[in-house]
Formats: sequence, C-alpha cells, structure tokens
Amino acid sequence: MLVQLTGLDPIWTLFTVIGILTLFGKKKKDEKEDGQNGEASTTMAASTPNSPTTSTLIQPPPAQATSPTPPNPSPLNAPSSYQLQRTWSAPPQGDEDSSLSRLLQSLLKDMPSDANSISGDPPRAFTTEGISEWVPPRATPTSRPMVIVPGGKKGAEPDNPATAPSPPATTAPPPPPAPPVRSVRPPEPVEQTPKDALQPKFFPPPSTDKSEKPIRNEAPKRPSPPKVSQSFDHIFEITQGNLDSPGLVVVNGVQGSGKTTLCSGLASSFLKQGSPCVFVTYDKAPGALREQMKKIGADPSEAESQYRFLLVDGFSAQSDSFSFEPYYVEKAFDFDSIQEALVKNSSMFIGEKTKILFDSIDPVVAKVASKDFVKKLGETLDKLRDSNVTLVVTVDLSKAPKDVVKWLEDTASCVIDLDKDDSDPNGRELKVRKLNGSASKLDTETFEIDSGKGLVFVK
Repeated sequence: MLVQLTGLDPIWTLFTVIGILTLFGKKKKDEKEDGQNGEASTTMAASTPNSPTTSTLIQPPPAQATSPTPPNPSPLNAPSSYQLQRTWSAPPQGDEDSSLSRLLQSLLKDMPSDANSISGDPPRAFTTEGISEWVPPRATPTSRPMVIVPGGKKGAEPDNPATAPSPPATTAPPPPPAPPVRSVRPPEPVEQTPKDALQPKFFPPPSTDKSEKPIRNEAPKRPSPPKVSQSFDHIFEITQGNLDSPGLVVVNGVQGSGKTTLCSGLASSFLKQGSPCVFVTYDKAPGALREQMKKIGADPSEAESQYRFLLVDGFSAQSDSFSFEPYYVEKAFDFDSIQEALVKNSSMFIGEKTKILFDSIDPVVAKVASKDFVKKLGETLDKLRDSNVTLVVTVDLSKAPKDVVKWLEDTASCVIDLDKDDSDPNGRELKVRKLNGSASKLDTETFEIDSGKGLVFVK
C-alpha cells in the first residue's frame, strides 16, 4: 500500500510528515528498550546455569507488530531453564530507501483511514491508482541478503549482533540563501531640453532636399486710387449758380438714391449762406426729418427758433390726420392748397433769396391729373419767380406721365440725376444733365452717403 503524498493538501501533507517522524522516533525507542531487555535476560541465564528448577512460568516479552515472531510460540515449563528468544534481524547494510519504505508502510497501517482534513475537504483514500511511475518495493535488498537468527535454538550464545544503526538525524533544511542585495545607483540628472529645441513628434520639419512647387506668378492687382472726399459745397460748383438763381431745379432719382439727403444738405448750406429756407415734406414725418438732419450735422432747431427755417407738413394731410406743426398743407392732393402754402409762407421773406425744397412731388403727380398738375405748377412757379424764389423739387421721372416729364425737363433751368452704383452698396452717382436751360457736358460725379456727414463727394 503506497501513498501519493503529492496529491494531498499542503496542510494534510504537513501533518502526515510530522506524524510519520513522531512514530518513527517512538518505534526506534521501543526497539532500543527491547534490545536492552534481551541482553539482560541472556546475562542472567548465563550466570545461573545450575540453578534449581522452579515451577514459575516465565512468559516472553510481547513481540512488536513489525518484528517477525516464531510460528506457534509455547510457554516454557518450570523444570527447564528459559532462554530469552531473540528475534532481532540485522538491519540492511546497503539500501536505506527500501527499509524506510517498509517503515512507512507499517506506520501508515496504524494511521486511521477516515481522518478528516483540517481544511474541511472530504477524506481521501490512500491508493496507488493513477500513479504511472510507481514501482513496488523489493522484499530484500539486492546487494546483501538479510540474516535471520532463530530465537528458540539452545546452545552456545551467538555472537552479539552489531549495534543497530541509529536513524539519521532529521536536520532542518538550511535556510534559503538571502537574495543578493542589488546596489541601486542614484539616477543621473536629466538635462532638460529647452522648449525651442523640441521638434513636433508627428510633424517633422520639412526636408530641404524636397523640391518646392513653383509659385505661379500672378499679375499684381492694380491698386485702386485712394478716395479723396470733398465738401458738400462742391454741388454749387458743378451746378454753376443755378441753385442760387430764381427758377426751377429738378432732382430726379429712384427711391433710396439720396434725394432727401441731398435736400437736407442743401437746406443746411442755404442757412449757412444766410438765405431763408422752406422745407415741404411729403415723404417723411416732420419729426423724422429733424432727426435725420441732426445726425448729419444740419440741426435746424436754431434757425426754426429765428423763423429762418420753416418746415411745412404735407405728410400728415395724406392720411387725413391732424398736423401739430405750425405750418402744414391743409389738403395734400389739392393743388390750390399747395400753392397757397408755398406762396403765403415765402412772402414772409420778401426781398431775400428764398429757397423752397419740395420732397417729393411723386404723391401729387400720382393723384392729380397731368394737365391740371402742369397748369397749376406753372402758375405757382410764375408767382414764386416774382418773389425771387428758387424752387427745388424731387421726383422719380420713371413713374411720372410723359407729358409731365417733358414739361418738367423743358421748364427747369437745371436737371440733376441721382443713381445707385451697383458695384458699391454705399456708392452713388450724380449727373448734372441740364444747366441754364441747355444740355450739360459735365462728367458724372461720385458720392457716398455717410451716416454722420450726409452726402459726401469723392474722387
């Protein structure tokens, strides 16, 4: 019966080895005591060979479980002298592994087979199943036969057997050598590379050997000449005095071309020249017109307080609403009411060069018949000429009837066309088409509308 110790748990293996070592020491101690008892009995028998016989029955000492016993031992009678049976077998002189294996077998027979594991595992039977490399131990060593001395033989005392060798002392295994101490060298100081010397990790600098693509020589763009702004008084230069002389001046342009801004600038210039000004508004409310004039630096409040600037409200009458202005047109589309407002208010400045700005006459042209409009406007213009008045009207000739357009172009002494510049959202163009009753050959002027300065001419 063999034990596969390697298949047991570590704790159970430890306890098994300790038990084996303990039983091994106990068995050696018993064998030593048996040997001493045997020698003592032999000596006693040798010293009293002729002693009287007694009837006392001497029993041999109990034999050990492992020592061989003679078959059918019988007690000795009193008349015969008793000689101690010696059944000691000489220990093997050669192979110690076989004696240890037999000793382990005898010890394992005494151990309980149903001992429970300390760790709580189910008990395991000692079996040799599954051991492929197990070899049964030999009964006798191959090197030297075992000598067995018969114990019941009478006669001369055999030679004293050699003293049994003591079991090898179990010495604790030497402690494992300590691992060598590794000398740790202090880390060498790492030199920090300046940030400027670091190169990008994923973007290496371009190679100088790589040929670069030829750059296409583009033709240099022609720089546009810088714009030079001119003052608003340039309008008086290109009109050659037609804005100061009595008569009719027509300013033609679509909505948003700058007609109201031009009239606001002319009113401010007239007031600076000392000429009284009457502004008749049809396109904007009086309050909105005042705010616009203030933004471009032509605030008429001071001139209004001195009655040099009269703002006539023609915007409120278009919706049949009441006007809060001191000067207004009572009926917006009645030309008699318009003529009365123009002539009556301009008579306040008799003897002066009065300027009347009418912005714009498009609502009147759309509501009044063409013949009536031409007749009534002609009569009003004749009365104003007698008072030395210059009348400036704004109109969109593209929406007016042809007979009205022809009469205005023939009657006016100066015609000014305003147009938008499609290439520049802030750009505008001004063309003086007629001067002093005849066609003009002047070039087109360019201007811009500045939110803080109004109409500004540029070159």
